[in-house]
Amino acid sequence: MKLIFKIIAIIFLLANQSSFAQKVDIDKLKFNIKRTLLPKKPQGENVYFYDVNLKSNATVRQHVSDDEIIAGIKIDGMVYAPNQPNSVLVNIVFSDFLINRNELITRTEETKDKEGKVTSRKNYYKTKITYTFGVNYDVKNSQKQDVISNINYMSANNYRTYETSEFGSSSEANKYYLDNNLSIKSNILKDLTIEMGRTLSNFFSYEIGYKAQSLNEYLWILDSKKHEEFENHQKITRKLAEELQKFTEKSKVEDINAFFGPIIEYYTKLSKLDIEDKHQKKLVYASLYNLATLYYYLDDPIQSKIYAQRLIKDDIDEKDGKELVKNADYLIDLFKKNNKFSTHFEREIPNPDQALIPVKSASTQTLKAAEAVAQAPRFVEGMVITNEDKEIDGYFFNEFENAPWEVQDGVRFIASSLYNDGKFDKKSVEKFTPKELKGLVVAGKIYIPALFSDVSKVMNGNPLGATAKKYFLEVIKDGKYKVLSYHEAPPTTMAFSGTMDPKVNTDNLEKLTVLLAPGEDKAKKITTSYLEEILATNKTLFDKYQKGAYSVDGKAINVKRDMIDRMTAKSSLDKNIDFMKIIEDLNK
Repeated sequence: MKLIFKIIAIIFLLANQSSFAQKVDIDKLKFNIKRTLLPKKPQGENVYFYDVNLKSNATVRQHVSDDEIIAGIKIDGMVYAPNQPNSVLVNIVFSDFLINRNELITRTEETKDKEGKVTSRKNYYKTKITYTFGVNYDVKNSQKQDVISNINYMSANNYRTYETSEFGSSSEANKYYLDNNLSIKSNILKDLTIEMGRTLSNFFSYEIGYKAQSLNEYLWILDSKKHEEFENHQKITRKLAEELQKFTEKSKVEDINAFFGPIIEYYTKLSKLDIEDKHQKKLVYASLYNLATLYYYLDDPIQSKIYAQRLIKDDIDEKDGKELVKNADYLIDLFKKNNKFSTHFEREIPNPDQALIPVKSASTQTLKAAEAVAQAPRFVEGMVITNEDKEIDGYFFNEFENAPWEVQDGVRFIASSLYNDGKFDKKSVEKFTPKELKGLVVAGKIYIPALFSDVSKVMNGNPLGATAKKYFLEVIKDGKYKVLSYHEAPPTTMAFSGTMDPKVNTDNLEKLTVLLAPGEDKAKKITTSYLEEILATNKTLFDKYQKGAYSVDGKAINVKRDMIDRMTAKSSLDKNIDFMKIIEDLNK
């Protein structure tokens, strides 16, 4: 009998000892945590402002204004405010944008039968543009010392490429490029400057700013339901992830011991299990990893490093251990450089001294007509493209301030080479009508010549004015189908009149959205019927349209209408139709 009791006792003891020796599966428990990362090159906590000195050029300014580019530069934890004391200055210099080559690229698509023999071939064509553009930048402190030395962000010696959409014939591809080369250049420059703004903003935020971060992280959680620690491990690990997700860029838990003491104690106990047992080793790994991660986000990188080094020293997971050590060392270095030991804090930025900010010419768009005319600059920088594809930089007489219809009939222009800071003779001035140019750029807006019938002129008692006439129309969206804008003119306004009479009532003048279809010379007002007429040639898109894919409310559209609805559809565009989405799909 004593022998039996001894055997039972031994079995119980072995079972107790092997409770952690059961099969162990661990999974990643993902969570998100927020913090503010200290700068690599701290300028002092009292440096709140930055300025941007941009040296652009005429080619870029015709498509993207200096103000737009500067607005794209944002440094986390700092505010853009020119001419402030104890601030940093970002210098950006552009080189010329040059198109070096354009070439026709052919792609052949083959159709094969079951035996693999080619039964047909179809060629597709597009234009490949090779260009160069350079950007250099540096950052200086208020003592004009280098914070970030001159860096070549984009080399003018490196060729970059852009490709148009594909077409079914080489003539279509060539025509598209010739008709749209101005818009293509504009899109390239806009994309380049937007990309530059995002990249530099991110870089500066890490180097000298206070980068707000939202990080996707994970903890290891026990996923073996039969293991006796399953419920505890699940509960504690999920609680930890939940608490860490409450951290913000500005704050974290104050009483760490009260919140995390029991969690740390639990993982510490598991981290002491026998690593010679492969199942227990997984729990040790999960515990050490979770402890290293917890201490890292509690802003205690030294303690985090201790647990991370155990992963390496005990040969548990050298790769993860080294990564955790690297992260801890990086944070230790930032703490030392900044003499600040937290990644969760509020940075209160004072208001800049407005008296020190240089006064720019006020925008005239919000002014009354008389004030707008009085304050408007006499000349506006821009470019014209001749019918021979020659691009000429220069200056337009500003005869269209608060009168956008003035551009449509024609412009007065002086080439840069003859401008001489506004000192020129009358022979230097050229008048261009829409028949004489392929396009022009004014104040960052692209205009192309297109025929259009302004029916409103019949209403104003000028039936001859409603006949199709070429205007410079602003390009709203480029592509095979071009969305253009037409401004209705007051009855008294004539071509080249320079009329800027503030007494002209412009409140009732319409701004029409018109469409120039491929192969057409005449733009048409966008109406429901006209859109449906175009969509009817594309079964896939027309089906989507009828099923409500282009409806703002998502409801199906019935194209069978009664007489009143048909008349409405022919005269206007249903507000429930997302026509820009239709144009995007038509242009694909």
